[in-house]
Parts: sequence; structure tokens; C-alpha cells
Amino acid sequence: MQVHIVRGPVSDRHAALLEDNYRLRHRIFVEQQGWQALRRSDGRDVDAFDNADATHILLTKSDQLVGGSRVTPLDRPNLLQTVFSGLVQDDLPADPSLGADWTRFYVRPDRREGRRRTPESAALFCAMMEYALNEGFTFITFVSSLSMVEHGNAVGWRITPLGEPALVDGKATVAAWIEVSEHALDNVRRATGMRRALIPASPPTRGPSIPLYAH
Repeated sequence: MQVHIVRGPVSDRHAALLEDNYRLRHRIFVEQQGWQALRRSDGRDVDAFDNADATHILLTKSDQLVGGSRVTPLDRPNLLQTVFSGLVQDDLPADPSLGADWTRFYVRPDRREGRRRTPESAALFCAMMEYALNEGFTFITFVSSLSMVEHGNAVGWRITPLGEPALVDGKATVAAWIEVSEHALDNVRRATGMRRALIPASPPTRGPSIPLYAH
């Protein structure tokens, strides 16, 4: 499997991968999970946060997209503080410039049938923590069902709710933050068996132009 860290401007080759990501997201979040507010006639899940500030962590196997997620700096417009602000009752653990919002996590449906934890989700969890460390973030926020919190706890992450769970589209949903640390990376690698680095280490940088990396 290859992990790709994609941030604009994007080359034509990488634009095709990003387009596959938008279409697969629509298939999963709209057609399967029923997020009707995201439905678009062109079959692409693209919102206001798929912009120049966003980084997409995409996973391929044999050149086929099998999973992905999106990261947005918390000192830029983000999903947590714009759409899900009602779930946030507590303060962030540090200045927003030190955090990122993690959204749109998915694994292609045929890769997770009948399996509680997939190699794809393990790779995405490890890549997320590697990316956060490389960028100099100290915490990651997310909004999800309670099962995602349980999954994070199971891989040894320190997760702190930002408020009480609430029903969103009929499901118990919570906003929370994850502590970013080398210890958290060690824990998730140990729990998932992903021993090697998935993306290359680099000095912390959050400029507008980052090339796609493939390991």
C-alpha cells in the first residue's frame, strides 16, 4: 500500500487520484451512510473545506484508491468550528494554530467487509499521526460516532471529548481531540503492526504547496 499526502496545487496525475477520492466519498457517505445534505448530482462529495488549506491523506493499493481522509488546520475555516460548533462545549487544549481537524475518514467498502479492523484503516491511523508530527501539530480534533472514539482508544491514543455526545442524523456523535506525540505514534504502530514509516519525515511546514509523497 502507498500513502499519498496531497495538497494543492495538484498535478494532473494527482488530480485524478483526488477526483477518485471525491467520488468514493460520495458513494460511502451519501449513498451508503445516507448523509443526504452532501448529495450532489455529479456524484462528488466536495464541500467548502476541500480547498487550498486542506490536506488529503489517500491510500492506494495496486494503483487503486482504497481509503482516505482529510485534514484542515484549526486556524483556518474548518468543519468542526463551522458545522459542528454545537458539539464543542469545552476549550481546545492549545492554540488553534497547533491543531488540525481530521474529517472524511473512510475505507473502500469492499476492503472492510466482514472485518472489524482493516489494514487500510490501520495505515490511515498511522499516517495521520505521522503527518501531524511532521507538521508540528500537538493535537487533532474530530467529530464521529462513539465507535471511532473506541477505535482510537484501542490503539493507545489519548482522546478527550470536547463536549457531551449528541444525536446527529439519529446517531450518537461526539467532538473530541487526540493528543499528538511520539508515544501515540509508537502505540498505534504497536497496536496495528505497522512498524515502518508510511510518509517521509520533514521539517514542520504548513505552506500552501506540498507535493504528493508516496512511500
